[in-house]
Amino acid sequence: MSFRMPLLGVLIAVIGGLAIDQARAQPETRFYDSLGRSVGTATPYGNGGVRYYDARGKTLGTSTTTGNTTRFYDASGRSIGSATSPDSLAFPRR
Repeated sequence: MSFRMPLLGVLIAVIGGLAIDQARAQPETRFYDSLGRSVGTATPYGNGGVRYYDARGKTLGTSTTTGNTTRFYDASGRSIGSATSPDSLAFPRR
């Protein structure tokens, strides 16, 4: 019985670590210049939100989409503009 308890603890720790790793593994979009150099990334977060980073990983700003309107914010969280389309901009659910 004492052999099973440490094994169970290790199994729980491994499953927990995998779950945390999967939560961090968000899809990202990488942007490149005309010479093929990476200039930044966009990573989704929350419900319809995207965070933008430069090539060094510094946050440039965010955007949030609700219905057919996307609002853009600078790195300090100040609103810097919005875009509206005739149809919903939300990505289809899988």
